[in-house]
Amino acid sequence: MGEDPRVAAFQILCDVARGEFADRAATRHLADLRGADRGLALEMAYGAIRLRSRLDTELTHLLDRPMSSIDLPVLQWLRLGLYQVRETRVPDHAAVDQTVRGLKTTVGPRASGLANAVLRRAIREGPREAAFPDWDADPEGYLTTWGSHPGWLIRRWLSRWPLASVRRLVENDNRAPPVTVRVLDAEADHDRDLAPVDGVRLVPEPDWRGVFRLREGLPETAIGSIPSVVQDPAASAVVDYVGDRFLGPVLDACAAPGGKAIGLAWRAPAARPFVAADISGGRLDLLREPIARLGLNVSLLRTDARSPAIDGARTVLLDAPCTGTGVLRRRPDARWRLDRGKLDSLVALQSELLDGLAESVEPGGLLVYATCSLEPEENEGQVDRFLARHRDFRREPPEPTWVRDGTTDAIGDLRVLPWKWDTDGAFASRLRRS
Repeated sequence: MGEDPRVAAFQILCDVARGEFADRAATRHLADLRGADRGLALEMAYGAIRLRSRLDTELTHLLDRPMSSIDLPVLQWLRLGLYQVRETRVPDHAAVDQTVRGLKTTVGPRASGLANAVLRRAIREGPREAAFPDWDADPEGYLTTWGSHPGWLIRRWLSRWPLASVRRLVENDNRAPPVTVRVLDAEADHDRDLAPVDGVRLVPEPDWRGVFRLREGLPETAIGSIPSVVQDPAASAVVDYVGDRFLGPVLDACAAPGGKAIGLAWRAPAARPFVAADISGGRLDLLREPIARLGLNVSLLRTDARSPAIDGARTVLLDAPCTGTGVLRRRPDARWRLDRGKLDSLVALQSELLDGLAESVEPGGLLVYATCSLEPEENEGQVDRFLARHRDFRREPPEPTWVRDGTTDAIGDLRVLPWKWDTDGAFASRLRRS
């Protein structure tokens, strides 16, 4: 059973419905799959999670009974089947046959007739545009159903940004992201493709310092063949925003899984000691292999950044836990886990982390606060409140050569907007202690 990609995708959906994170469920259920089967299972599972609202809106019109009357395991198979029909190049007959077969194998034969009828109707009638609100008449309804995003989040975004920008953001969230690699060697040629070993080809991402898109090969092969980390341009921009001439001691206070810590440690080998800290020992262990592979002199420390065990740091990076609304394309289940209460609790945690780390920064030192969120309460609002509490800190813009043009605002904060750059989202602010 575990060798069938559709069954693996179904199992991922069921685990996510029980509260497990999609990436952890995928790691477990894809372990026995290889090559194309692994890719198909991941695409189906992540795609059905991302587009859940779109699929359910159409299923409501395809079913001859209320969706609430459908058992959840059967509904998961209907989502997977409809996703294949609408969003993949799987032949229609194969999508139907394999979905019905998987349902019989995992749930039983009693609902196979329903699945067969619903999917064949979907094929016969084609995409049902009429099932969705009209973009011009009801953009919010369109973005919550066809766009498959929670209504509360869409309303927040529409209150801040133009309709066209929000639509592009939603479309960006619903596309699987490319694999991009940050090459750590500053001397690497960024004007041509790199082929560090046979079977790997890296193509430069225009204007993003040291970032290449993986066009051929596996990520693990690429980063094993050249000093590099898998990293989106937005996350890489945060490393650039810290700068090239920061001083030690250095503390990356919430370091796991470690991409930014590795980039900083490689960039400034004289900034020592360098401590990568995290509250989770398991997540901190993820840094051990790349640190050893790259020969970095980085110490690992398990600690709670709200009361860190380090004083006198010259440079502190707080890549804070956040809602992650800038990386929803990478975390397909995250949009469905968020609500206003979760946002408020994370804002409170970020405030505690900033207050705790403020005392770790020695006078004249630098504290860089970063998130992968797009929400103002977590970003500029959080920084404004911190500065009101801590009068000995002030914003400090980066040097112009450190970041891409157009990514910093009038007060020097970093803002990478997904719809503008076709990347993840990121925010950062440099705070100098006087």
